[in-house]
Amino acid sequence: MKALFLLLFVTKTVIALQPTEDDFTRWENAWDSLIPAGTYDFISNDMNFNIMFDPTFQAKLDAAGKVIDASLEGQTTELAGFMVALELNNRMVSSFLLVPEAGQCIHVPPPPMNQTIFIDTTHFPTKLRDLYQPVIVRGRLSVVSNSFNLKRSALAKSAETGYTLIAEHIETLEMPPDYYEQIPMVSDGDRY
Repeated sequence: MKALFLLLFVTKTVIALQPTEDDFTRWENAWDSLIPAGTYDFISNDMNFNIMFDPTFQAKLDAAGKVIDASLEGQTTELAGFMVALELNNRMVSSFLLVPEAGQCIHVPPPPMNQTIFIDTTHFPTKLRDLYQPVIVRGRLSVVSNSFNLKRSALAKSAETGYTLIAEHIETLEMPPDYYEQIPMVSDGDRY
């Protein structure tokens, strides 16, 4: 019995992830690796308001967001991000978009397709997470473009993805209790 308790304790300890700065750096680098080197080299260091809203610059920015890295095909990766549920049944999600920042696709427009990943969990649906609850997803990456209708979004009607990840493991990233206190509430009780 003592051995079983110890095994359960060790197992629980391994599953309860306490992220370190190294974890956050690794996840940030994983998101950055989805963008091929040099894709955004046209952005100058002396960016200003006029350049930012210039139609030619915006066209270049839009085109850069569609550049994906074919060499990532079949690689196993781990990313931390936020869930935007696509297929939902009784609070169980069988597919979702993984985005790098909370609220993307819902309260703000979707990120570029090279920063939006379709997560396939049809073989083992996962529970729905809060919009601001980060998740860690591990699995095999496929380089394939998709477009999805966003039924729950006030700002965006659709989102494009440049990658699909067949999830092998999904876990909730436990954040410190004060993490949620930093997110302001709006009148309907949602957080921004």
